[in-house]
Amino acid sequence: MTWEEAAALPLAGLTAYRALLYQGQAKAGDQVLVTGIGGGVAQFAAQYAVALGAKLSVSSSRSAKLEKARSLGAEHGFNYLESNWVDQALAATGGFDVIIDGAAGDPLNNLIHVCKPGGRIVFYGATMGLPGKLEARKVYWNQLKIMGSTMGSDQDFLDMIAFVMKHAIRPEIDRVFGFGDAVQAFDRMKAGDQMGKIVLTP
Repeated sequence: MTWEEAAALPLAGLTAYRALLYQGQAKAGDQVLVTGIGGGVAQFAAQYAVALGAKLSVSSSRSAKLEKARSLGAEHGFNYLESNWVDQALAATGGFDVIIDGAAGDPLNNLIHVCKPGGRIVFYGATMGLPGKLEARKVYWNQLKIMGSTMGSDQDFLDMIAFVMKHAIRPEIDRVFGFGDAVQAFDRMKAGDQMGKIVLTP
């Protein structure tokens, strides 16, 4: 890896690894949905899912990010601002075995609806805040597991490094900024324009 790629890997790569493989127990053949593709953790989770041999779908509000994800191996991309995206996802995939999410908020209930019976929803962030309600009946009738996950253990980190090396995974770098342009880097992240990791260099 380049120095920039190596800098992009540790935290986001570890968070994605623990969410997808440890908590989500994803495996080859699973239908996996990674929401909010474009962010660093989501980008790694998507690459890991493809490396596992899972059937990857992604969601975003931006068509350019959905197209980029397809070039990385996503079979389906859904715009979560479209009112019928849940129906589209169910029609295309039959539902998901594992969902990796960093937003939470009220859209969590949409994820509950697109999860297969016995499926797992793992969320590692809550950029959309807390859900106003929870579709509890669908959770227990379908025996769903909703789990939180953040970062990982020392062993997770070692396992993640081994996984990345085995599958020759390279971090997606959105843009590299010098320290003097750090404000611009944060503005880009705040606007949600990035596809992958933003890296600062001296």
